[in-house]
Parts: sequence; C-alpha cells; structure tokens
Amino acid sequence: MNSSGGPEDVAGVECAGKLTKDQKRAEGRRRALEIAKQKAKQSQGSSDTDPPTNGKRATRKSARHGARNQNRHKNFTKWLLEKFPHIAENSTSMHVLDVAGGKGELSARLSMCHSLKVVMIDPREANVPSVYLNDVVPKLPKKWQQSVLSRLDESPSFVEEEARKRFEQLVMPFVSPIPIFAKPSTSVKFEDPLLDSAVKNASLLIGLHADGATEAIVDAAIAYKKPFVVVPCCVFPSLFRDRFVTVKVDGEIEKRVHVRTHEQFCQYLQEKDSSFIREELPFDGRNVAIWWDGR
Repeated sequence: MNSSGGPEDVAGVECAGKLTKDQKRAEGRRRALEIAKQKAKQSQGSSDTDPPTNGKRATRKSARHGARNQNRHKNFTKWLLEKFPHIAENSTSMHVLDVAGGKGELSARLSMCHSLKVVMIDPREANVPSVYLNDVVPKLPKKWQQSVLSRLDESPSFVEEEARKRFEQLVMPFVSPIPIFAKPSTSVKFEDPLLDSAVKNASLLIGLHADGATEAIVDAAIAYKKPFVVVPCCVFPSLFRDRFVTVKVDGEIEKRVHVRTHEQFCQYLQEKDSSFIREELPFDGRNVAIWWDGR
C-alpha cells in the first residue's frame, strides 16, 4: 500500500532526480499525452468543427493574428488526398514524407485520420499522439470525437498504439541531396542512409511552410523523381545568396535579381522544371503551392 508521503513516494522523488535526459523527455511526453486525453474528453460537448471556448476567449482568439489559419492543416490534408490519390493506394508499401513537420499536426491527420504511413523529418522531436488529441480531435465532427473517446475508454493507450503502427520520425534536419550532383554515378543520393531510405521509399514529399528545407525538398524530388508539394513561406535571402530569378522592371526591361520576396521564391522553385505546377490552396496566409505528380 502506498499512502501519501510514504517510503515509495520518497523513493519516487529521489529516483526522479536521477532521471536521464531521455527518461525526462519520455516522462514529459507521457504527461502531455495525459493532459491531451483529458482535454479531448472535455471537448466532447463542443461544436462539430470548433474546439471548446467560452465567448470571451473565442473573441480574443478570432482577433489574434493567424486565427484564420486554424483549419489550414485540415484543408491542406483534403487537398493532398484529392490531388495525390496514389498515396492512399500505396499506403501499405510506401509512406508519405512530411519534411519539417514541426509539432506534427499534418502527420497526425494523415496517419491517425486517414490511416497512412507517415515518416516525418524534423530536428525537433514531436509528440504526435498528444497533437492528435489536443489539436485534431477537437476539430473533428462530434460523432468522430465520441468514437475516439469511446475507444480511449476501452483502451487508454490506443492512440499511442495506432501512432506506433503508422508514424515514425527522423529527428534530423533535411538537406539537399548534394552527393548526386557531385557524383552523378553514385546510387546514393544522400550521405545519411536513413535520409536516403526515407526519400527512396516515399510516395510523396511534402513541405508545408518548411522554411529552410523547402528548396531541398524540391531538389530531392527531382533527384529521386518523386511527386512533391511545397508551400513556401520564409525566403531567408541572407542565407541563400545563390538564388536568382529574372523579373521585369517597369513592365518592360528584364533584370536578373537575387531572390528576396515570397513571389520571387515561388517563381524560382517553379522554374526548376517546366512540368512543375503552381496553385493557390484553400486557406489563408502563405498558400501558394508548387507541386508535381511525378509524371
């Protein structure tokens, strides 16, 4: 029996102080998941599409910058499935590669809501089960929320178990496949074998606001002849000084300039191949996609 303040509690405190960095990270993920489960249950009485908020909080949120983008991942996921139907057809043998996926909401939607295998690459470790419960489930239709909560009641660990089946993360940055350009005869496109395998076995490369990895995704897609879609956001002109495009000055004179604006960056990426398509996506903010179906 373990009463409050008993020997076992004291031992637990002492052991907690000796946890390794990995153990502390695992404990943090466990606590975050427990909090997410509680929030998911609290959201059961919410509307079909919006997370629960009181009137005052909802007003504050709607006025905050970026609130209009709260359904960005949902709309982008729908667009992906319509534009690239092969990712569902090949889901048993191949995976979707989510590059610079951040906290993992897109990966959570693809893997948990649509049963796709997903490999995410990001230097920051993500807690996809927690993101699924915190950010995805509250936005699902009410009947789906109830289904998730019922499964949680039957098996409290079912979200983690499903995520382990379909989701994997490589905690590393994504870089351009420079070796293929330096040594065209080599069969290895990336120096890192894990990265090389992740791209080789991908049915689609995705970069939604992938920041510095955006051009690397396009380069990898060209090298491996893989379908891809990138939605450029930040340009980083001071970091990438070798990007140039030809623009018209005063509508007449053509001039070659260093890529500095979002529009120029989209132009630069699209001009890498004449078969690349530019399309505006159904959400606010940076919503211009450059994509290729691989054919």
